[in-house]
Amino acid sequence: MPDTEKNAIIVGAVAGALIGAGLAVLVAAQEGASLRDKFMNTVNLLKDQGQMIKERSGELQEKSQEIKGLLAESMDVVKEFKEEATSAASDIKSEVQGFRS
Repeated sequence: MPDTEKNAIIVGAVAGALIGAGLAVLVAAQEGASLRDKFMNTVNLLKDQGQMIKERSGELQEKSQEIKGLLAESMDVVKEFKEEATSAASDIKSEVQGFRS
């Protein structure tokens, strides 16, 4: 093979490699920009969702405190009812024993 053909093949290979590398950089840059845009969109979405979750958790915490208060009040009412029922049962028992005697 003559030297001119070898030189042509080498020049062609080097030129092809440079063109391929240039195209790869251009394509990679576009894909990288697209990937960055997608990533930033996801980050912004997560920020928004995180803020919404934070607000909702605050609301749920307030509601749980309200429910806790209502349960405490209900327990007080139940204890009071139990005491009154026990007292009434005791009074009835005393009256029944009074009738028997």
